Amino acid sequence: MALWYRTVDFQLYRPILVPPAPTIQLDPAALSWRNGLLVRATNWLGDALMTLPAVYRLSQRVPDPCGVFVMCPAGLAPLWAAVPWVSQVIPMAGSRCGAAERRVLRRLRPGVAVVLPNSFGSAWDVWRSGAPTRLGRAGRGRGWLLTHRLPEWPRRREAAGCHQLSHYLDLAAVLGPVEASAAAPPLRVADAAAVARAQGVDDAAGPWLAVAPGAAYGPAKQWPVERFTAVARWWQSRGGRVVVVGAAKERAAGAAIAAALPEVLDLTGRTDLRQLMAVLAVSGLVVANDSGAMHLGAALGCRGVAIFGSTDPVATGPIGGQWVVLADQPADCAPCLQRTCPRANDPYACLRSVQPEDVCQALVYLAALPDLAEVR
Repeated sequence: MALWYRTVDFQLYRPILVPPAPTIQLDPAALSWRNGLLVRATNWLGDALMTLPAVYRLSQRVPDPCGVFVMCPAGLAPLWAAVPWVSQVIPMAGSRCGAAERRVLRRLRPGVAVVLPNSFGSAWDVWRSGAPTRLGRAGRGRGWLLTHRLPEWPRRREAAGCHQLSHYLDLAAVLGPVEASAAAPPLRVADAAAVARAQGVDDAAGPWLAVAPGAAYGPAKQWPVERFTAVARWWQSRGGRVVVVGAAKERAAGAAIAAALPEVLDLTGRTDLRQLMAVLAVSGLVVANDSGAMHLGAALGCRGVAIFGSTDPVATGPIGGQWVVLADQPADCAPCLQRTCPRANDPYACLRSVQPEDVCQALVYLAALPDLAEVR
């Protein structure tokens, strides 16, 4: 039985973090910041959200009146626009920093740049920024693009035992001491109530439960749709409202839940990222697989239940808000990190062992908790 699994006495998920111990140390006061710090963000929603506490710690090292600039794929620009400590977002029209982005960078003139992804291309983007100080991890032949390097990112199995955030905090700690903490202010969505109301989620008509039945990685991360339906039915029986959220490719799951429960609002494939953030923020309670929606709900300060199958809740659990993680993973195979279950006998046991009643009990527990104090 996994550490986080409880049927009666639940406990909130807390990420296991290793105290940052970077192999190099820079004095922020001795650096030429020019107009500020450039962060080359990660390319995927869930990964980007897991970096937020590290970027927050980096931002605290930037002297006034310098800014914090984030360069990211255009699809993630609404996310970084909702981060209170980011001064400007530089969306990349393509997969790389192109001519348009370089014109913006020339105007901004960052003095220090930190690259969070591990790819050669992301380090190339930072090199093209012109920042005199460029910090990142070595590996993949990109060391020459960086002025200061930490060791190559640990492989998945080597990184077991702590949350991925630990490796990003190491980068932040190069610029000064950093605690092993996931604390960061929640995302701020401008006019969230109005944006959500336009999608049919009226905060006055709640209480709302947001259900996110998808997960991009594969079936081994997806709790059965009929069990999400059972939880939605139970929530409705208590007088609550249910909204189903997800990407366009998850429409079949949303349609199945809505077909079984006509009063459900199905928004799968019908929201952009800003609208999704507003819907989750107004809902406040979320049930999700290990997915971008889970990480987004946590970063918004929501309460929620996260169901883990083949992936490791220690490494990629939710950061922020108040969450219960349900992960009844067989010791002989999980976390296997596979897209589909490799077991010939009793396939997907890790997912099927989590019952709708477990999720419902966890929601009762979460709904009774006092409000979470915000990080200032």
